Amino acid sequence: MSFDPTKNRLTRTNFAIGFSSPEVVVHTNVNDGQEFAGSLYQKVNPNLESGVHMAWVASTNATRFGIGCVYRLDDASTLRAKVSNTSQIGLGFTHRLRKGITMTLNALIDGKNFNQGGHKLGLGFELEA
Repeated sequence: MSFDPTKNRLTRTNFAIGFSSPEVVVHTNVNDGQEFAGSLYQKVNPNLESGVHMAWVASTNATRFGIGCVYRLDDASTLRAKVSNTSQIGLGFTHRLRKGITMTLNALIDGKNFNQGGHKLGLGFELEA
């Protein structure tokens, strides 16, 4: 909560609650009584993790929804994918080249405007000392 002493009133009221176990994480929150959100993460098996996020804003009646997963190909490689209700598609590939050096390739594709471009591509290297 945020209190403004000059106006003598609350300016923000945010509330969140969650539950966590080794296989499942659940989180919900309410921001200013206007935005309601929740997420669920599950470790399906040692190679697959999945998650879903949902939100609704009362003042605009806008909803958000997204689902994603992580799949471990082997000890050095991981695939990631996500899709949102706005037709944004995220894809990622991470590979440990050697101890201390990791390469990541990723893309964010705008599914609504697939032929018009505006997509994002990325390449990253992580170096550990």
